Amino acid sequence: MLKLICCEFLKLRRKPLFFVSALLSILLPLGFTFLPSDAQTGAEAVQDIMSCLFQLSAYLLLIPAVIVLASNLLFEEQDNDTLKNLMTIPVDKGKLAVAKMLVLLIFSILFMAAGGLLSLVIVLIQGWEPTGFFRLFLIGVGESLIMWAGALPCVLLVVAFNKSYIISVIITFFYTMVNYILSANDALLTQPFGCNPGTLLPGPLAFRWFFPLYDHSSPSAELAALLERIGPYFLNPVQAFGVAAAEAVVFLTLIAVVYQRQDI
Repeated sequence: MLKLICCEFLKLRRKPLFFVSALLSILLPLGFTFLPSDAQTGAEAVQDIMSCLFQLSAYLLLIPAVIVLASNLLFEEQDNDTLKNLMTIPVDKGKLAVAKMLVLLIFSILFMAAGGLLSLVIVLIQGWEPTGFFRLFLIGVGESLIMWAGALPCVLLVVAFNKSYIISVIITFFYTMVNYILSANDALLTQPFGCNPGTLLPGPLAFRWFFPLYDHSSPSAELAALLERIGPYFLNPVQAFGVAAAEAVVFLTLIAVVYQRQDI
């Protein structure tokens, strides 16, 4: 499996789409520099720009990038008639699909890490002390795992529709918008931990984990009211990453089975 992952990762050097998708990680943090900021301290400046990464880049850019890249990785070999050659080695199609998904996990981590490092550069250029950056950087890396796991259901649908790129785009757009909108929906954020959309969807799941990790020592009246409403429903790391891990195992298995059974 490790050799398959390494081979799949090396293939990315010939895929311009991968580098274009990676560059998306810097767009929103870079755009943040042109917006007025009311930060009074370095800690507030760091939290403001990292919030942009957590609540915009991860939701609006990372999930679509993972799904689009998955479609490219899974079907380009079939389009170019190279998958048949791989099967003669032989390479197990199910393991090949899982290897491709694990490459996308690495991409997700690099995506959030690149956005975080650019955020650090912006904070330093603006003259702020990067107080609390390392902790928030690790939170961003953790969120990349949740977003990757949350994208796998859409990848399964892409595989099931078997090279229907138009349907893949529609699924990606719809899922991204729904996930982003529901990530700030009180009805989902106040659901108990369990088998419900507020726990299983990546947007609400990630928000309920990382939001209490912000510095809320001097909340505004609006923020204080929000914390009072959703505070009892925040999730600890074991709960958040336990759900993400369970989803990853289930959907990786289904992706491998469906991809394995498809004709070459």
